[in-house]
Amino acid sequence: MKLLVILLTTLSIFAAKAQTKMKMNFNNEELPKVIEAYSKASGQKFVVDPSVRGKATIIVQDSVSLEEAFDHLSSALALNGFAISKQGDTMVIKSARNIQRDLIEVSTALPLLKPERMVTWIYTAKNVPVVNINRELRIFPSKDGEMSVSSATNQIIISDWASNIHRINAILKEVDKKLDPSITKLVELSKKEAPMKPKLKVSKEVEKDQ
Repeated sequence: MKLLVILLTTLSIFAAKAQTKMKMNFNNEELPKVIEAYSKASGQKFVVDPSVRGKATIIVQDSVSLEEAFDHLSSALALNGFAISKQGDTMVIKSARNIQRDLIEVSTALPLLKPERMVTWIYTAKNVPVVNINRELRIFPSKDGEMSVSSATNQIIISDWASNIHRINAILKEVDKKLDPSITKLVELSKKEAPMKPKLKVSKEVEKDQ
């Protein structure tokens, strides 16, 4: 009897490890429940901050791979303002603003689009001073993102969602490039023709009163 129990336990462990797919069919489900379901299916360890709450609706008719399931989970968390930080073999989940100060991916290469996560991306501008780029693009980081510059190395440092970093990269491709000579002439001409701000004239009567 003991042998049978041991055998069944061993088989169940192997079956759990062999699971490569799971159902992602959640209708207005609490986030901790979705995290728990993924953890059971994948065997992944999670540490979840008490502030993680909210609901998610993920409707996929067929079973999906664990990789795709994790993509759905990360997107559901992002929609609620939470992100994942991989620390060793454990996934830590807490607010996206706090996760920026944790162990997140840092790269000079464009990060993968999925799974959705907070990433620090360092971009070296080749044609335009980063101070100018920062002035024009400072509105583009998400509400959870941050952008700063290193003038000494002409680099932009962005911590944001991977999806938004891809969006900013698409903009940088158009902004950080050499101008066509004809466009350069137009820019210089517009600077020359820009109206001067009128100087405030002080009347002599006011000057006397002063």
